[in-house]
Amino acid sequence: MESPLVDVCIPVYKPKAEHLGQALNSLMNQSFARWHAWIRDDSPETGVENILMPFASDNRIGFKRNAKRLGIGGNWNACLQAGNAPYVAFLFQDDVWKNDYLASALGILEKHSNVGFVSMEHEYSYEGDIPTRPRYEELKDFCNREIASGHHLGRNFLRRWIGYELYPNLIGEPSFVVMRRAACSAAGIFLKDMPQFLDVEYWTRLLQVTDWYFLRGNRGTFRVHADGTSALNHRSGQGLFDRLRCFENLTSSLNGQDRALTIQARNKALETMAAKFFKKFGSGSHFVAKGSGFLRLFCLKHPFLMTRIALKTFRNRRKSG
Repeated sequence: MESPLVDVCIPVYKPKAEHLGQALNSLMNQSFARWHAWIRDDSPETGVENILMPFASDNRIGFKRNAKRLGIGGNWNACLQAGNAPYVAFLFQDDVWKNDYLASALGILEKHSNVGFVSMEHEYSYEGDIPTRPRYEELKDFCNREIASGHHLGRNFLRRWIGYELYPNLIGEPSFVVMRRAACSAAGIFLKDMPQFLDVEYWTRLLQVTDWYFLRGNRGTFRVHADGTSALNHRSGQGLFDRLRCFENLTSSLNGQDRALTIQARNKALETMAAKFFKKFGSGSHFVAKGSGFLRLFCLKHPFLMTRIALKTFRNRRKSG
């Protein structure tokens, strides 16, 4: 049997049997067969093994239940570090690939040696009342208008994205990104203590070390539902400060004009983040302040900047109220 060319990372947490089954079927139906799947279960209770029974006879699928809860970033890293194939793809428990997904992505990476990761265009499927649905529609419209299909120089695209204040997530969800392992090794691992923005933060590191390719044409479906991580974080407020932390990491790694551009974009984005914070805080909704320790440190480091933005936010709220 030939060694796998792609490690397929499948981190799971309390998966729905139907959804995970559909994801795995889409993997089994790939026209490209040289893959190995690493399933890491971070659920507090057992039961995932039962969902995997129909696939147990395929030795390309490996399963392990974590001895203790690793969290989102920790579980992503456990999957990432499990294999050693030259390419890495993530497939989340709710998502589905078209049959030519892996073949199309690997075709790009084999043809373009300077490209370290490729994003695949895909569609969104909405289940129930999703308050974040406009964000996904905005992302799709934005990419259709602004992002050309093809090869993008990493540093150039990062500057452009910083100019957009790192919004929206132009690289896309990890389920629709395929990476060279060498690029992943250069970028490092995902931040384990970042609940929402950890994929964007990782993409900014990849863009500093390699080029990116965007491939048009629907290659799968990203499922959006009320129990998804983004929807839960939206309701709780988790990850509200993640983008700020991402900017701070960039100011530490970039120099010269790139650093100046990052600081300028960060200051503009802070106004948006502050408005969201006070709106959620003032609404009386449940609020989880994970990441607020970083915000306190940032306020101590930039007291005049934060005071100016806070005063501007209060004035704007008074005018709109």
